[in-house]
Amino acid sequence: MLRRVKTAARLLKDYGFKYTYSYAISWTIERFGRSWRNSKHLTEVYDVELELPEIPLPSINYDVQNIIDLGDSKVATSKALVNAKTPYVWFVPAWTNVWGGGHFTIFRFANYFSKTRHNIVFVYDNAGRFTAKSFKKTFDEAFPKNTLEVIVEAEKLPKNMIPIATTWQSVFSLLKNSTNISKRFYFMQDYESMFYAHGTQSMQALASYEQGLIGITGGPWLLSKFREHGGDGMNYMFTVDHDIFFPLSVSRKKVKRIFFYGRPSTERRCFELGIASLKLVKEKYPEIEIVIAGLDGIGNVGFEVTLLGSVPLPKLGELYRSCDLGLALSGTNLSYLPVELMACGVPVVTNSGPQVNWYCENGVNSLVVQPFPTSILTAIEKIITSSELRKVLISGGLKSSLQTDWANEASRIQNFIEFNVSA
Repeated sequence: MLRRVKTAARLLKDYGFKYTYSYAISWTIERFGRSWRNSKHLTEVYDVELELPEIPLPSINYDVQNIIDLGDSKVATSKALVNAKTPYVWFVPAWTNVWGGGHFTIFRFANYFSKTRHNIVFVYDNAGRFTAKSFKKTFDEAFPKNTLEVIVEAEKLPKNMIPIATTWQSVFSLLKNSTNISKRFYFMQDYESMFYAHGTQSMQALASYEQGLIGITGGPWLLSKFREHGGDGMNYMFTVDHDIFFPLSVSRKKVKRIFFYGRPSTERRCFELGIASLKLVKEKYPEIEIVIAGLDGIGNVGFEVTLLGSVPLPKLGELYRSCDLGLALSGTNLSYLPVELMACGVPVVTNSGPQVNWYCENGVNSLVVQPFPTSILTAIEKIITSSELRKVLISGGLKSSLQTDWANEASRIQNFIEFNVSA
């Protein structure tokens, strides 16, 4: 409660009454909804006790290079010039937390691109809640001296722009507001149709992939899904901010602290599976501390844990380095958590599936197991009891996380966009 009071005081000082009031209302609605969702998530989890074989990793045949067929054109690493005054316009949903993973990735790239071309963030679903000035202040906190512009009214959008959708809903806002533009882009971070039970929203999300936009996807698995719907594009690779995520100079000799990325409000992050698995770990290793972060207000999970709530991005590296093992689960596209943990020298346990295996390699940079509590317990136990395995996974994880950086991925994406709008 004290943290929320301090947050409200800071928002009131920095952004004024209207923004703070809107934030308080949004948080209250989310908090009550979360309490109900949490009670649902902490129900019995199906488990199976089997001798599970090692899981063979699928062969990754997707093209992750910077030359990709797109109809009659090819994407090349050299930039083709377009009118330098034409801005990129990102169609982005409203936010209250600039550090949120999906939003921050968009803003990070927009900030990189703004060094050579004006970038505008259009909040397509603001509905009068916040002002453009209040949104811009959050950018100034995350990116000092940035030149990003924020627009909250569609009538202020420029006639000439390079439009980029960022969610399935934003695709339709983009189509409505860019009828005179032929080259339009879809910055996809997940296969959003999987966020819902099959019905109206999932079908509308699927329809967004079939509107002729050029894809820019997070990882090759997501590009493969986009291609299933007749689209094409490129994928960027996951990486980290190496100033935040780096390893300790000397690794600890024992597993004393396990980190779990826990978000019960986000079903694709498999909160209930993680809790059921960690309960088994705590019963067998009561001396090991379980640390959960990712969402405020989680509440009692049925056994002793350390709950840290939502931790700002700049503080995450310090948190991860204080842990000796990380559990990060995903039912849809991989989150950045495994990559960040690897970059901090923390062995990772995750679930199997093509949406994860494109980055997480079993026995190389992580342990990848089937989605059952006993399977996860077995993997965690292997890391606890084998110092040699810990060394292998730490080394493999560091190697994977150092393959690229955000500046390189931003350059690849911008080359791709510039070439295509000029083709």
